[in-house]
Amino acid sequence: MRKKANWSALVASLLVATTMAVATGSGSQVCAAPDAFTQAKQKYTAKNYQGALNEFKALSAKYPTRADFHYYLALCNQCLSRTAEAKNEYKWVMDNDRGDLNRMATAGYEQLSGGRANSTAQAGSVKVVMDFYTTWCRPCKEMEPTFEAAKNKFRSVNFQRIDAEKPANKALAAQYKIQGYPTIVMLDGKGNVLFNQPGQLMGDDFFQLIEKAGGR
Repeated sequence: MRKKANWSALVASLLVATTMAVATGSGSQVCAAPDAFTQAKQKYTAKNYQGALNEFKALSAKYPTRADFHYYLALCNQCLSRTAEAKNEYKWVMDNDRGDLNRMATAGYEQLSGGRANSTAQAGSVKVVMDFYTTWCRPCKEMEPTFEAAKNKFRSVNFQRIDAEKPANKALAAQYKIQGYPTIVMLDGKGNVLFNQPGQLMGDDFFQLIEKAGGR
């Protein structure tokens, strides 16, 4: 019985060693990151911003060139009212990414810097505000009364709540690169994106964003 127990322990240790070798070998960012990334995003979606921040810090330390990790670090810091840290992370993404994350990070940075009103005024006034949500997302449900109140406050704006997980809405969610919930997308009259950012916006924070974008 003792030999069998020792053999089982040896097999277990070999399995652990093999798993670690795969995770740290070639292509580790593809194989090792997604599970931890998903868990961190789930914490962010559940409004556990400090827990998500801790996990994204660990991921960013392990994979320092991943712009998506830095972007979520910015979002978490912003939700925790750590403006300087959030701006630093947004700036990192702006300097190191040339895709959609660059545009989203720029929007976040300008929002924190008070530059959002100028940029949206040049592009045009907001005409459409879309709230991408899911039925299981608690922050989405909490934001719904604010979204409904905005409909009555801004009569010139078309407000749309979109269940991102419905098959009919999958293409639209993909078009605007929806990665977290809720995500607010604002368009001008020509369909240009004025704002695209995940994160719960409540009460006056949401109303002020629409006002700065020219909503009436």
